[in-house]
Amino acid sequence: MTRGSLFKEDQELDEIRQTERQLQLRHKEFADLPKKLEREKKERDCTMPPLDDIQERERRKRYEESVTRGEIANLQRTQRRSLALLFLLVAATASLVMWGMKLMEG
Repeated sequence: MTRGSLFKEDQELDEIRQTERQLQLRHKEFADLPKKLEREKKERDCTMPPLDDIQERERRKRYEESVTRGEIANLQRTQRRSLALLFLLVAATASLVMWGMKLMEG
């Protein structure tokens, strides 16, 4: 065997050993993965949601419990009436402004 072929074989052997080490590390990581995922799931289950979210959920729950379909219909009817009155008020104001402009023109 020549010195060059021994050097190549040593390089190949080093590469194979390095690849084997990497594979062992990956195998170890993958072996720990189910435990890690289970631990993270337990942490998520035990973690309390943010306080804003809790308050929002309580507010929404109280609202849904207190509001019935009839109350919603009444609220919508009242809002439509208010919108109609607002439109009439704006129209009356515009007509008064126009009337005042005509009076100023002479």
